[in-house]
Amino acid sequence: MSGADDYHDFAVNAYLSLVSFTILYYDWIITFGLEVERIWLHRDFSFGVLGFYLNRYVGIFGHAVIIVEYFLTGFPANKEAVCHRLQAFHQYFALFVQLVVAIMLIMRTYALYDRSRKIMLLHISVALTVVAIGCYCIISGKKKELVHRVVPYVGCPAGLTKDAAYRLGAAWTGMLVFDVLVFYLTLRKALILNGRGGVNLLTVLLRDGSVYFGVMVMANIANILTFFLADVYLRGCGTTFTNVIASTMVSRLMLNLRDPKLARTPLSTSISNSPFTTLDPRWTTMPTRPTVNRTEAPTEEHQDALNPVNREDEYDIELTERTRRT
Repeated sequence: MSGADDYHDFAVNAYLSLVSFTILYYDWIITFGLEVERIWLHRDFSFGVLGFYLNRYVGIFGHAVIIVEYFLTGFPANKEAVCHRLQAFHQYFALFVQLVVAIMLIMRTYALYDRSRKIMLLHISVALTVVAIGCYCIISGKKKELVHRVVPYVGCPAGLTKDAAYRLGAAWTGMLVFDVLVFYLTLRKALILNGRGGVNLLTVLLRDGSVYFGVMVMANIANILTFFLADVYLRGCGTTFTNVIASTMVSRLMLNLRDPKLARTPLSTSISNSPFTTLDPRWTTMPTRPTVNRTEAPTEEHQDALNPVNREDEYDIELTERTRRT
């Protein structure tokens, strides 16, 4: 491959990273008001809220370092050493982001299936296996597996040998298995609820995250293909995009779960005590019928509330009966 082809791949990598950073920070800006309204102003601190902050702001500040990696300008004397550190940070940061996202998805699916221990054990088993594979693939890598044929003026691009690309592709494939599992279980629950009637399918898909998980799966597949099919400097070029999409989709899911419009559905798919509750009673405006103690005779007030007939209509009926008697 010629030097011109290498610079072309550098440009493709840089443009793809620009798209990723734009999505991340633009989505943060346009949803910041919702975050304040639905997260900050409510003092119901839970593991779900903690996970939201961790996912949101580790992604926001952590990707600032990744921006330096992609757009470090010039030829300083220590650029190669700095680039090596930035690339190592990027690998571990990607693993950490996926770990946080996995924890959030486990908690959400756990709540979606009414705290089923079987679902929890299934997710934890798959997640631990994926993390172990990912750690092994990163730690077992050798420095010689990074290719530096060209040192550009902008950025710290590093190509991957086929062996390194295949190992990292296998690690991301494990994450794909986990994402597909979450997507399947969430979609299955949404279809079951839709079959019961009274719930719009699109509302359920948005509320419970099926749409978001589907987007994450597609982004992960595209990233995996780059490890196995792309050229040296494009292998793994979708890693940043995949992390950004995962972090953004999970943040959107959390904000959607606290959307009053999506919460006003006849069926709730999570339990009220869950950190990922779908229906918050503070935001619910569904009318409720007054309760009556069965052991006591209902009061006149309760009778009026439970009886759909208006009191004026009752008076007209009584007046008609008196007229007939006379």
